[in-house]
Amino acid sequence: MAATPRVFPPRPQSRAAWADAALRAAILRGELAPGQRLRAAEVAEELALSPTPVREAFARLAGEGLVELLPQRGARVAPVSFEDALDLYELRLLVEPEAVRRSVEHGDAAWLSTLDTAHRALVEPAADLAELLERHRAFHRVLVAACPSSRLRDLVDELGTHAQRYAALGAQREEGHAAAADEHDRLVRAAAGGDGDAAAAVVRVHLGHTLDAVRSRVQRT
Repeated sequence: MAATPRVFPPRPQSRAAWADAALRAAILRGELAPGQRLRAAEVAEELALSPTPVREAFARLAGEGLVELLPQRGARVAPVSFEDALDLYELRLLVEPEAVRRSVEHGDAAWLSTLDTAHRALVEPAADLAELLERHRAFHRVLVAACPSSRLRDLVDELGTHAQRYAALGAQREEGHAAAADEHDRLVRAAAGGDGDAAAAVVRVHLGHTLDAVRSRVQRT
């Protein structure tokens, strides 16, 4: 039985950006397994590119924790572990609720409108897991966008970037979808009411649920 052809995203102008998007989607969908070796020549052949933009994509994804660069040996998909997830989510729990609280307290009407747009996009059906995760990422970026501390926003964004693999694992557990949707609704309502403390409390619960989902997924692998 022939293997199902992999579906690649539309090509943007930059070949490296397209290679980045294709590899990112394959990693988040689980088509490329944790620890799997990535050889630039083989990936380039599959994507009908030269190895140079593929190596550039490896470097970008390594900066986000999705790929590990191996000296003199190419690259591999970054492995996952509950210990790493716990470390990452403990840091997120320290900083993200505070960033959300400040954002809600300083957000204006334009910010609320942008948040509402991001939320409406999040609840629309997605083509695949990679698209769903991108919409989820966009929603959480908007959620902290009104925080007056640029350093805090940047830290939240960096931690969120490194959490993408684990967010993907959590999103694959269907029983958590209704709870996540309810939490997103509550975040929007808290933001609309200007209640920063309530929004921060929901974020703590939301991150905790994701960590619980990751625990069950990683311990089974």
